[in-house]
Amino acid sequence: MVRGWTGHADGRHHGAHGAEVSRAVGAAASEFLDCSQNINPLGAPAGAVEAARNADFSGYPDLGYLELRKALGKYLCVSRDPVLPTNGGAEALFLATRVAAEARVEGRAIITEPTFSEYAAAARAAGFEVERRIVRRAEDGFKLDPKSFGDLTDVGLVFLCNPNNPTGGAMQRDEVLEIAGHLGEAGVPLVLDEAFVDFVPEASVVSSVGLGGFGNLLIARSFTKFFGIPGLRLGALICSDTELAQSFQPSWSVNAVAATAGISAAADDTFTETSIVEMARLREDLYARLKALPGIRPYPGAANFLLVHGPEGLSDRLIHRRVLVRGCEPFLGLGAGYFRVAVRTAEENRRLVEAIWEEL
Repeated sequence: MVRGWTGHADGRHHGAHGAEVSRAVGAAASEFLDCSQNINPLGAPAGAVEAARNADFSGYPDLGYLELRKALGKYLCVSRDPVLPTNGGAEALFLATRVAAEARVEGRAIITEPTFSEYAAAARAAGFEVERRIVRRAEDGFKLDPKSFGDLTDVGLVFLCNPNNPTGGAMQRDEVLEIAGHLGEAGVPLVLDEAFVDFVPEASVVSSVGLGGFGNLLIARSFTKFFGIPGLRLGALICSDTELAQSFQPSWSVNAVAATAGISAAADDTFTETSIVEMARLREDLYARLKALPGIRPYPGAANFLLVHGPEGLSDRLIHRRVLVRGCEPFLGLGAGYFRVAVRTAEENRRLVEAIWEEL
């Protein structure tokens, strides 16, 4: 069966299912407009692409990644000390969860649903019992109330995504810190996924890691979405004890090509500034176009994607028009009729909207 997502081990599910779909319908992957994976439509910084091509992979990468940590730290406006480069944001999440288990191995891991499916897998891998709490609801525009966590008895870990995937909304910086402080008072670690915060940098709380009252904060960052290099797998864990985190990480987790590209991309201020401005423009335009369609309800977002509600089965029918969107049926708290669309170029967004219109 052709679906708007691809399944993975341990109940995980993802977009980026072009290869699976093309095999199922007997078409070339190049025929599809892929709006299921959220990658910067501007592509990768030219300097980073060139740096990757010229990377020296004849030897092992620097085991300490000193230059990469320095570059990422400067990009994040912190020192290199709390920055541990990782094999994409996914590894950062698994490492953060393992560190949290060292601090408080007993108790449940709270997943704030609907949200990214990797959290439950990371929690189980670290020995936590998973509890899913629906804290974002359609009637509230999928906004999370910082006071919605309730009883924290026997809670050993909380996951939070900001901006949240797949609902798209972003909490303000002070709201996130309110949650981190509340959890810290209860001795509960907070694993914060900031995979999409590059598009709304004022919401990031990276600079608060390790400060008084926020020793419980572990932040996973992904540099693949914003810098358009998902195949290179580059991320970082920002925490107060990188030595402990690194003890759970395989040596040379980040390859030399990804490290070289990351150093270049992190230093490209022009690309960063242009991406933030252009994404906001493209996102608002796509939101307006979708909102004008009958029976379609898009939800405002702060990143490079939008959550949309429409007729049941629409995400699957779009496949036959060679357009891929991310069906959200598997997400707890969403279900049939919900799908997520990546914000692409103006022309690609126009093609997406036309395909949806033709299927209504």
